[in-house]
Amino acid sequence: MIRAASLYQRFIFYLFILNIADWYFTSCGIQNNYVEEANPLLSSIFMTNPLLVLFCKCIGPLILFVLMPYCRSGWVQHALLFTVCLYIMVNVYHLLFFFLFTL
Repeated sequence: MIRAASLYQRFIFYLFILNIADWYFTSCGIQNNYVEEANPLLSSIFMTNPLLVLFCKCIGPLILFVLMPYCRSGWVQHALLFTVCLYIMVNVYHLLFFFLFTL
């Protein structure tokens, strides 16, 4: 029988999807010279290989998905919720930017 995903597993899934969306919007913006990567570490990796950035952005939520059942600390769960909210805001920013300045 398949067990229902916990709330935090769903948050990790959302974080995974939001990371991919952030990578896509940033990658399109960089390729069209609309934006620059704000993170200096990812900026240098983006210049080398954009798919490596996608790998880096996806590996974090995957590791968190594996480790989360073993971590019962409240601050980790709150940090996950904060991170999901932060990435929602980043993606809303991307959407607003693309709708306002690229159409």
